[in-house]
Amino acid sequence: MVQGHIRGLSLYYADGVERMEIWINKKKAYPLPFKLGIRVPIRLRVGAHVYHAGLRSTENNDYVWICSDLIDDKGKKARLTKVLQKNSFNKNNVICLSIEKDIISISRVQ
Repeated sequence: MVQGHIRGLSLYYADGVERMEIWINKKKAYPLPFKLGIRVPIRLRVGAHVYHAGLRSTENNDYVWICSDLIDDKGKKARLTKVLQKNSFNKNNVICLSIEKDIISISRVQ
């Protein structure tokens, strides 16, 4: 299990909703399948739903992040912000990420 934070990017969609990402300290992200400079496709479980997402990391950042754009199980675009809010997660929440086979699930810190 790895701890992360939900971060607002101070960038907004056309409808005024702030973009969010999930950030994980790079020094503690070793269980996650990240690679420097490459968007690694992952499956992300939030609540009861699993999404296709991207895990990014760069040499200049101290964190690994889950990107703000998702694809749902029907192939439609989804926003991480909306998915998080629908599941009662908010900006600045501390979360846990657990890896189960090929799915990364997020949950609240207990």
